[in-house]
Amino acid sequence: MTNERYLIVSYFFCTALAVALGTLVYLFLRRPFADIADATSRNHVRSILKRLFPIGLLFPAVLGFLSVSYQSCGRRTYERIVESRRYLVEKNQEQISSIFLSILVAVLLWNVVALFLVKYVQGGNKKPT
Repeated sequence: MTNERYLIVSYFFCTALAVALGTLVYLFLRRPFADIADATSRNHVRSILKRLFPIGLLFPAVLGFLSVSYQSCGRRTYERIVESRRYLVEKNQEQISSIFLSILVAVLLWNVVALFLVKYVQGGNKKPT
């Protein structure tokens, strides 16, 4: 396989990996998050959160993939990028690492949202003594 074909195949593979990982994380966490969102007393908040949750996991995964640039400070040309397989493999590893990091940050941010929801629900259910 030539380096140019490797670049094309690996680029599409990493794109598919980003979408697949974002989808898997969403599928794994959708029910627990839906349970937390259902605990809110406001229907519009519940609806908004349930609609934003899949986007809030897929979008960061794809952005993590897209955040890696093949051009470095030296403004590499396409020919210089394609000439080194090692450089291409390093960029693929950087893309995969960035995908995982972006998903991790997204999950942590959704955890913060869930904590606020739990706190909000608990605060709303307390009766004054």
